[in-house]
Amino acid sequence: MAYDIAMNVATNDLVLENGDLMIIDNAERVAQQILISLRFWQGEWFLRTADGVPYLERILVKNPNLAHIRQILTEQIQAVPGVEIVNNMDLDYDQQARSLRVEYTAKTNYGLLTRTVTLGYGR
Repeated sequence: MAYDIAMNVATNDLVLENGDLMIIDNAERVAQQILISLRFWQGEWFLRTADGVPYLERILVKNPNLAHIRQILTEQIQAVPGVEIVNNMDLDYDQQARSLRVEYTAKTNYGLLTRTVTLGYGR
């Protein structure tokens, strides 16, 4: 069984309870790791610059290809341990704000997981 340190998704801070780090597992862990994976920009980690989502190259561009974006994000989600398959993904691209709202449903080892996340600058 895999565990992860709990993260407050609004502030990206670690969650503390009575001065102790919170540990999560099961569907909570998978959902958190998906969010981290989707927020990981390509080139962000200097030791593995090929890892991450190619936001600047493929997503936050003048004329984005939504089918290609769906494929990229699906691959990122399916690479998370515990995810079996992405069943559904809806994209809402706001070109002016340069942000992307992603709503997905993924089949995991712990059941179906449905989440909505907004990605882009300042997220």
